[in-house]
Amino acid sequence: MMRFITYTTIASTVMLIACSDQSAQQPSLVSIVNNSPEPLNCEAIANAAFTNTTITSAVTVGAGELTLPASPFGPAADYSDLPGFCRVAGSIQPTSDSDIQFEVWLPSENWNGRFMQTGNGGAAGSIVLASLVDPLKRGYAVANTDTGHQGGGGDFDWAVDHPEKVTDYAWRAVHELTVTGKEITTARFGMPPEKSYWNGCSTGGRQGLVEAQRFPEDYDAIIAGAPASNWTPLMSLSILIQKNFGPDGMSVNKLALLKEAAISACDAFDGVSDRIISNPAQCDFDPGILQCQAGVTAQCLSAQEVNAARNIYAGLVDSSGQVLMPGTGPGSETLWGAYASPAFSIGTSFYKNVVLQNPQWDPATFDVDSDVPRALAADNGEHDAMNADISAFLARGGKLITYHGTTDGLIPSGNSLNYFQSMVATLGEEAVKESVRYYQIPGMDHCSGGEGAHDIDWLDAMEKWVETDSAPNELLATHPAPPPGIPGESNVFTRPACPHPEATIYKGSGDTNDATNFECVIPQN
Repeated sequence: MMRFITYTTIASTVMLIACSDQSAQQPSLVSIVNNSPEPLNCEAIANAAFTNTTITSAVTVGAGELTLPASPFGPAADYSDLPGFCRVAGSIQPTSDSDIQFEVWLPSENWNGRFMQTGNGGAAGSIVLASLVDPLKRGYAVANTDTGHQGGGGDFDWAVDHPEKVTDYAWRAVHELTVTGKEITTARFGMPPEKSYWNGCSTGGRQGLVEAQRFPEDYDAIIAGAPASNWTPLMSLSILIQKNFGPDGMSVNKLALLKEAAISACDAFDGVSDRIISNPAQCDFDPGILQCQAGVTAQCLSAQEVNAARNIYAGLVDSSGQVLMPGTGPGSETLWGAYASPAFSIGTSFYKNVVLQNPQWDPATFDVDSDVPRALAADNGEHDAMNADISAFLARGGKLITYHGTTDGLIPSGNSLNYFQSMVATLGEEAVKESVRYYQIPGMDHCSGGEGAHDIDWLDAMEKWVETDSAPNELLATHPAPPPGIPGESNVFTRPACPHPEATIYKGSGDTNDATNFECVIPQN
């Protein structure tokens, strides 16, 4: 059954073809939805009709022939060993103000029968081509979108007077590309994908949760890393962090000192000193231990810096004491500097251009009690992905893996824990245990990197869960050597990645670089 093409979609597609003066020559979805699918060669896709979509290019790329500039998100990808594929580009226009640019890459040989869409970062604004590389190598038909606008990862300037583009970014673009991407995949191979997966981190994690909550039929399984799910409080937290830097607050050059002190205070709780705080809940580090004594000004924090650090650790708290967004955990401190940089003032840009539509708004005037309710009302849940009731997604067999690094200084891992716990409270422990896994990864920064073992094959775990009914539990995580030319520790080690509520504990003997000498246990707080 072709779940992704509704009767409305079929009817509108047939009408579009019937009205076209090229209909006699144009390959279309009519041949796909009847009983005799006709696979199209790559170049023929450029002339096919797809829902709300204009195809701008469809070309065959030979093995190893693709060369592209670096992605704005993440490290530069190596395209030299890509297999041959069909590269399709186009635009989806669900509204008159929509221009959802996308690419779909389809393997020329050895398609694995699956479709995948990958996620974005920050405010999106570009097609993340590097995210298509690994899925294509695995045989996936894989797609990504700019979510309907062009811009920087922290930039919402495009949103003023464009409410439809805001909706495209918030949730519509991903769903529209899901529909179009599956249609293109079906046209190319003459059959619909057997399975469809989502894989994204940060904004991509939020996008994945939105899919489970709003469009439970879109994907069979979702991987949602470090999700920016509690969007408005998160944007507000970024402004709070920004406000706690400067002459009257924290200095960026003191962040490394703060991080080292946190590691020193809490590292050994798991039985081994390895610069990894395995269970942050056990760490009650107070930056006050670094406060400068009389006559000392180096390698210490001023009273203002101590206060700023405490404010950031506390998170977004209103005057009644309610925590609207938890703070980031010990070991995450160096990443706070991103929010201190004008290059990534994403929360300020969101408030100026989406919430207030006032480019002159001064973030120094930000007030939790007045501005957060105003932002929540203006957004009206468009960007949030905190609905714990994903029962419709689970009822059709959907699986969800979500994960978060404990030293993520951009999006607090405590927010992902809160969401997981809300799912348990809403759906019941047994339903969540059957279909959801949450992994809290010790020492992993935002989506990857950090002191801990952060290289995990989430997609392999998901495939085995969906296709062989082998539910993921303890997974192998690796701390890899840095790429050539990139500074960093070369020590390679492994650890088990443990599903919540378990945490990683050293067994007490054996090589601490070997995961087999650690175990996943429920910590005694």
